[in-house]
Amino acid sequence: MIKKHFVWLVLMALLAVPGQAEETVDDIIAHHVETIGGKDALKAVTTMRMTGTMSMGGMQVPVTIEQKRPRMFRMEMEMQGMKIITAYDGEKAWGVMPMMGKTEPELLGEDQRKQMESQSEFDGPLVDYEEKGNQVELVGKEDVEGTEAYKLKVTRKSGDVMYLYLDTEYFLPFQTEARISMQGNEMNVTTKLGDYQEVGGILVPYSFEQVFEGAPTGANVTFDKVEVNVDIDDTKFTLPEKKEAKEEEGQKEGG
Repeated sequence: MIKKHFVWLVLMALLAVPGQAEETVDDIIAHHVETIGGKDALKAVTTMRMTGTMSMGGMQVPVTIEQKRPRMFRMEMEMQGMKIITAYDGEKAWGVMPMMGKTEPELLGEDQRKQMESQSEFDGPLVDYEEKGNQVELVGKEDVEGTEAYKLKVTRKSGDVMYLYLDTEYFLPFQTEARISMQGNEMNVTTKLGDYQEVGGILVPYSFEQVFEGAPTGANVTFDKVEVNVDIDDTKFTLPEKKEAKEEEGQKEGG
């Protein structure tokens, strides 16, 4: 009887080995943070500049993305000799869109502001998600084009929902899904991330492929250079004063 009881205890102990247990959300996020470099390495990066090319509708467009802690973001593209700028200073989102007849910096709508607020998450939505006010749920495991993945549902503080797919081997995000509002229309957007490379002690994806629901073509971004901890002035993210206001101020000073 004692022998049988001992064997039962051994079996129960084997079943309780951590490696046999199902991964929790926090386990998955902890593996993810470790894989991309660890929290210390992440927090040591205060700015990032990514330069590359966006392919869209048969066009090749130079693109530069700059980020700065805590939540500043700027994307600049050049198309047909004109600069297209979208930026976020942590509160306000603004842009210059000459293709739409908007050649002066102006505030963007609430939908675009919310999208840029999401883009400005320096370490992504998973790192310190509770402090950011995000909720993360493990939906389960799925096969995504031959890759076994953990599917995580992220509900941001704003209420916006996105899904992240992390491969079960390296815990790297390789696909995201979100529903966004664009010019009054809602659509699903799928983003595929790849070509992770080490920069400044952390892993960074060098390629993004976006597919928009109902659109004939998507957008592919490939970065050829990523720099961290470069000097970026805060003014690059803030809405510039209008020329008229500057001229009036100059006239007052001149007297």
